[in-house]
Amino acid sequence: MQAPLKARVRGRAMSGPIRILFAALSLLAAAGLAQALSPPTASRGAPAGDADDTSQYAVPTRLDHVGRIVAQVTINGRGPFRFMLDTGSTRTVLAEDALVKLGLTADADATVAVSGISGSELAPSVHIDSLDAGDLHFRDLDLPVLAGPVFHGLDGILGMDGFEGMKLSADFSKDRISISQSLGKRPSLTYSVMHAEFLSDRLLMVDGRVGSLRTKAIIDTGGTHTLGNAALLAALTKAHQRGVQVLQAGVIDVTQASQLAVVGRVPDIRLGDATIANLFVTFGDFQIFRTWGLQDEPALLVGMDVLGTLEQLSIDYRRKEIDLLPHSMERTLIEKRYFSLDVW
Repeated sequence: MQAPLKARVRGRAMSGPIRILFAALSLLAAAGLAQALSPPTASRGAPAGDADDTSQYAVPTRLDHVGRIVAQVTINGRGPFRFMLDTGSTRTVLAEDALVKLGLTADADATVAVSGISGSELAPSVHIDSLDAGDLHFRDLDLPVLAGPVFHGLDGILGMDGFEGMKLSADFSKDRISISQSLGKRPSLTYSVMHAEFLSDRLLMVDGRVGSLRTKAIIDTGGTHTLGNAALLAALTKAHQRGVQVLQAGVIDVTQASQLAVVGRVPDIRLGDATIANLFVTFGDFQIFRTWGLQDEPALLVGMDVLGTLEQLSIDYRRKEIDLLPHSMERTLIEKRYFSLDVW
């Protein structure tokens, strides 16, 4: 039996999930988004194994909603609880509503610094004895406790703390996810492979292009929509005489901080062998890019509006590799008009 992974607990930056509210044009209806993505949570205080087997865990992106990846988690031997997997977060977080299910109380005097896309806060924390998800095991740790609309239908956020040497796989066509120890094996030739580097604490960054512009890209399964920094918008505006036509928007992050932003369609995005066309990106001077030292060069947070259209997504932290398997060409015409992801 493998020894459990010990959580490292300290204040860290996390992108966290976001909600984007559009002022003029809504890519996805914000009011319907939370409802569409909120299957039943685990029953209050239920022992492990009592969850509904029909619950969705690898929710694909469709025209009417953005997908997400949800893991079954047990806490102190109870559950399962629904935690969203967030590869853009370096910290695991417990939702305030989950405290009642666990019979726990947050300690307002033991705070943890948490940073979101736009803001930061000192969150109260709660001590737990164990947290388990697949082959991922935490023991004796303190979790920050947060509340807000991004936790609708969720019991928490599973960040990448403790994912060293692990492999995350999501199959959107079969509604399955797995968290396992990486065996270091190469993927099959049917996958598009992106080699990554660690920006910090299991945060994966890849090199890509937006049109002809070299761009850094963070893979963010916790973000509903793809975000771009101000440097990318400025570079795109300079490269195109007509500029980038944009619409105003607002962004709300995991700390419930809001920020004005703009939404515009960008040239084709190239990530490894994958090309993403007809994609709308939300641009802003987001704090998280400054936290990561990416404020002065074009950068993207690639969200579930892109990742959720895949058939399969695999992230191997041992190999520092992201493997994409797009759907076959049997996609409907209306889906292709939304945006398309092709691989050559």
